[in-house]
Amino acid sequence: MPLLLFSIFGLFLFNTPSEPADRTYLMQDLQNLKTEEAIDELNNRAFNLRGSYPDSLLIYAAKTLEASQNLNYQLGIAQSYTNFGVYHYQKSNNGTAIDYYLKAKEIYDQLKLTSKSASTSNNIGLIYFREKDYKKALEYHQEAIDLTEKEDNFLNRANYKLNKALAVNFVDSFDQALPIYYEAIRDLEQTNDYGYLSNAYLNLGNRFGANGKLDSVKKYFDKGLMMAQKTDDFEALSYAYTSQIKYYVATDNPDEALDFAEKSLSNALKSGVISNISDAYNTISQLQESLGNVQGALDNLKNHYTYKDSLRQKEQTLEIARIEGNKLLEREKAIFDLELKTKEKSNQQKLLIIGLLFILFLISIILFIMVNRNLNKSKKQYQLLKTKNEEIRMLAMNLKRMNEHQNQIFSIIGHDLTGPVKSLVAVAELINEKQLDSEDLSEIMPHLSMEIKRAGITLENLLHWSISQKEGENINPEHFNLKLLFNEITNSLQYAIDHKQHQIKIEVDDSLMLYADKQMIQIALRNILSNAIKFTNKGGLISCSANVTHDKMMICIEDNGIGISEINLAKLEENNLVSSFGTNQEKGTGLGIALCKRYVEKNNGEMEIQSKVNQGTIICLSFPITQ
Repeated sequence: MPLLLFSIFGLFLFNTPSEPADRTYLMQDLQNLKTEEAIDELNNRAFNLRGSYPDSLLIYAAKTLEASQNLNYQLGIAQSYTNFGVYHYQKSNNGTAIDYYLKAKEIYDQLKLTSKSASTSNNIGLIYFREKDYKKALEYHQEAIDLTEKEDNFLNRANYKLNKALAVNFVDSFDQALPIYYEAIRDLEQTNDYGYLSNAYLNLGNRFGANGKLDSVKKYFDKGLMMAQKTDDFEALSYAYTSQIKYYVATDNPDEALDFAEKSLSNALKSGVISNISDAYNTISQLQESLGNVQGALDNLKNHYTYKDSLRQKEQTLEIARIEGNKLLEREKAIFDLELKTKEKSNQQKLLIIGLLFILFLISIILFIMVNRNLNKSKKQYQLLKTKNEEIRMLAMNLKRMNEHQNQIFSIIGHDLTGPVKSLVAVAELINEKQLDSEDLSEIMPHLSMEIKRAGITLENLLHWSISQKEGENINPEHFNLKLLFNEITNSLQYAIDHKQHQIKIEVDDSLMLYADKQMIQIALRNILSNAIKFTNKGGLISCSANVTHDKMMICIEDNGIGISEINLAKLEENNLVSSFGTNQEKGTGLGIALCKRYVEKNNGEMEIQSKVNQGTIICLSFPITQ
């Protein structure tokens, strides 16, 4: 199919024809032309005979027309007229073909068969195009488009638009036709028929080439090749590769042309179409000759003539078979009427048998419906039970997850809060018993203050973690300045920074704004920075940066601390809590990281952790840019 320009042939594209109308088939068909269904079936068979068996098509059309007129079956008459039109079109009797198409169209319009009327208008336009009456062709193609405007048949409408574009190209100019080509391609894209799309792109590329626009030629030839590669049609691929050959020959690039010629030959061999194989060998031979490969050119030229001779012999065999078939058909037409009469009695018996079979068929349908109804009930009950089991499984999983979270929280309360509280109680008792003087108190107060602050952060994280586990947690996004937020966080952690003599670098533009829930982002960044302080050796460097890349804002906090092991990093990725100790034996639970990740995701962001043991850790948060 793709080797034929369907934008020229339209609905006259020939499928592989059915078997010729031999005596047995024709006798069976003609003797049953007593119902509208039989007439429709024979008309369809007649239409499939176009191409290689036009004479058989003519015989069928004459018989269906006679039978349709006897039954006053208007649709059958119109379809017979259409088949007469096809026959005369193939015989190049253009005036007669148009007369039959107009008769068929008149009946289609009366029956309000819009699709068939549009197809007939398109066929009339193609005949006028053959006659080079491009204005008349344009008129009928436009009529076909108008008739299908409200239908969903994108393939037919696209075909009509391609035919219209060809006519406009001759009546006006290629620039006037170009928008119509694009409309047709848009309609074809609705069908996902890659074969037709490929052909449309390649034809449009040829039209650009005819108008000297080689850049557009390559663009649409490439699109055509891409669409052809999505099909299983080796002919379509061969045609697409042939188009590439034409382009590279035109642009004086024989090496590229030869590469595509070999691909075209490969697909032609797979398709088995002898004419395409012969043409491919001939093309390769010419290209090899132009590149100086005389021996290769001779070898491929021999292959070309071998296939060409085979094709010529096949054509001669087909022509002889066609002539002999026509003689046989004419000889046996004379005895058909007699045979039809002898068959009428047996047909009555067949009708009786068919009636009995029909009753048996009805009984079978009733039994099937009853059995199917019971099966449907069983399926519904099974599906309901399956759904309930799935709900129970999900509830069990959620309960297990809640128990795990509860155990983790109790563990944190038991291990991470008990120490600071006990320290505070012990100091309070010593003060109450007056066992501490002012110097001792001044010495332990900074350490005690840091423990209390750490306990406060842990309590705050626990609070927010518990809130974050609730469904429907409120998010209040706003625009806020990132530089100011980082300054606030570092100020709140200044004692810990000074205690470990860390160097904090903040590389954030003063005007950089983020649209998110400020409190959630503050908690997330504070936890990340607190961890960086905790797990970085004394005198370490911690860098905070933020910048905009493409459509995202990236916030990164990097340290040169002790890093995270691969095992613990995997646990954090799976949202599991990980207990660990900082460089000064500060207790860590991983709760802050889990809370950070949850808050970042609630604000449509993503968190990525990269870490190597004894080298450091980089944690980056990315958020979509919001105007």
